[in-house]
Amino acid sequence: MEKNENKFTLKPKDFLVLILFTIIYLFFQKTIYPALAFLFWLIFTMRIEEIIFNALEFLNLSKGTISIIDIVITGIALLTVLMFVFYLGYLCSKFLKKINKTLLGSVMIAILIYFLYKVFTETDENTTMFSPSAREIHIFCTASHIFYTIGVFYSDKVKKILDKIKFKRK
Repeated sequence: MEKNENKFTLKPKDFLVLILFTIIYLFFQKTIYPALAFLFWLIFTMRIEEIIFNALEFLNLSKGTISIIDIVITGIALLTVLMFVFYLGYLCSKFLKKINKTLLGSVMIAILIYFLYKVFTETDENTTMFSPSAREIHIFCTASHIFYTIGVFYSDKVKKILDKIKFKRK
């Protein structure tokens, strides 16, 4: 048996699966993940901030301290959503390992370049009071893409690192 040295050759079925995955993935990245993050922020973060601010109201904190607390709580909420995206990447890794890794990696790099391009070229106009700007949405899309890619390609290595950390704590 001859070993196929050309890593970029694909069966037509695999190529169609890769194209379909790319289209679905871009749809999720552009619409579902930012909407999920925004809803998570509205539902959970606003309530947590309200509870914390009511609890800390008697301390008469300055506006700077309150804004720092607000940023930390929002960051924790967004990190929670990014961990959910990482877990989705981990769940999809078994399916995506059937696809040629070099072509899938090149598609993921192309998507990352697209999001980075949109971050730097998008105007920072905000149309409504509580919605994030287009640049903030593309920054979140870039971060979620990175977490998803780590979940797909490097979830085994992340699991080994977390197991080592758990073992050292005991």
